[in-house]
Amino acid sequence: MDLNKEYEAYRKQSSDELMETLLRLTAEQKQSGEMSESKMEEIYRMLAPMLSESQKTRMREIIARLNAPI
Repeated sequence: MDLNKEYEAYRKQSSDELMETLLRLTAEQKQSGEMSESKMEEIYRMLAPMLSESQKTRMREIIARLNAPI
């Protein structure tokens, strides 16, 4: 994966557009078995030490939204 290419693809999107993209991609990954609630928790635990309290709260909100039924 080329991170610079990924960054450029998403950097001009608004917060709402990014959330829509994230919801779509997560739904696709859930359907293919690539993503699960436990995988999201694993990602959170890995990133949490590097986040501020407000970032942790926001990430929890996003995970809750992603875990909601499709």
